Formats: sequence, C-alpha cells, structure tokens
Amino acid sequence: MTARAPESRRQRATAVAAQLAEIVYEEGRKYAFSYLTLMDIRDTLADPEAEAETALAEAAQRFDGLCRARNFSEFYVYIDDWEQRVAANERVKKLVNDLRSLLHDS
Repeated sequence: MTARAPESRRQRATAVAAQLAEIVYEEGRKYAFSYLTLMDIRDTLADPEAEAETALAEAAQRFDGLCRARNFSEFYVYIDDWEQRVAANERVKKLVNDLRSLLHDS
C-alpha cells in the first residue's frame, strides 16, 4: 500500500483528525461544535464498513464545511507564554493542512 493509496490516507487522516479534535477539546466549550465535527470526521474515517474512498469523500465534505465556519476558521490555542502559543498554533496549522491534504489527496 502506497502513501497516496486511499486506505493509507484514510488511516493517517483518522489519526490527524483525532489529534486535532483533542487540541480543540482542550480549548473548551466555545469550540464544542468544532470538536464534535472533528470527532464525526474521525468516526467517518474509522468506519470499517465504509470504503476508503467513500469515507475520505464524506470526511472531506464535513471538513470543508467546518473550515468555512467562522468558529473554526478563527480557532487558535491560547497559552499565556507567547513562544508556547506560537508553537501550539503552528502545530494546529500543520495538522489542519495535513488533514486537508490527506482528505483531498493533494
């Protein structure tokens, strides 16, 4: 199985969605919708009954909707220490970009 094969992308996207959901969860109730949507994306990807390509397409549609939502498009991790905040938000940005790339095979 190659890195770009649907099943490989699906497995990696599941892990990335879970990581991103955990970060969003830590930021509190303000982002509850985003957290639940990311968990839904993770569950869609992890569904053993769904074909990999179908799961990726459904997850991509949900993710695209989430990214258009103002609540999530403005998401950031708040930490008092400036350097830690910058590092945490760079990680979030990387995870978002990785997930987008895996879902859209780009």
